Amino acid sequence: MRAAFWGMAFLALAGCAEIRTPAPASRIPPTLAAGTADPVRLAVDQAAEAFADAGRSLANQPARTARGTAQVELLAAEFARDLRWAPLPNGVRFELRAARTELRAALGTRANADPDAVVRALAATQVALDRNDTRAASEALSPALFEPGGSVTLARLAQPGNLPQTRNATSVAREEVERLQRSRLGGVAGALDPNADAITLSPGLGSVR
Repeated sequence: MRAAFWGMAFLALAGCAEIRTPAPASRIPPTLAAGTADPVRLAVDQAAEAFADAGRSLANQPARTARGTAQVELLAAEFARDLRWAPLPNGVRFELRAARTELRAALGTRANADPDAVVRALAATQVALDRNDTRAASEALSPALFEPGGSVTLARLAQPGNLPQTRNATSVAREEVERLQRSRLGGVAGALDPNADAITLSPGLGSVR
């Protein structure tokens, strides 16, 4: 019985260690990760703020639109593949996929475009726009990812239009991530909190510190 207990405890610790670990930096462009140890958590907050009014405040703000769109693409991808976010309700992933579809339709992003490639392209566009280099921004919007790409897609970033699904999805994502971080149920959710020092096992097994 004791051997079984410690075996379960070891698996719980190993799983929670994986869940604590942020997404590899190699997957996330530096501009989306600067100044934080957890760019996915930052993306949750910033995307919810950017789309809080369904995109109205993004008019004539192509750099902000590029960053917010990159973050939605990032969240849709990371929540689907990173075990750290497995405890999130499936509805969060569904809402973010729908938001990604809405944004891709608004900007002309190709439906089959690789999310990581889209994130990199939009992050590069934001960097170029922040230094007022519209030529580099247009070049970052490759026709392989965006239809038709270039200056036309750049103009769409300046006028993304009404984005109600994106507003809803990013708001729900922020609420559920905050709820998950407050939770201590099952140890898995608690592991998202870097200050958590206990892993709660199944009822009757106690906890491991």
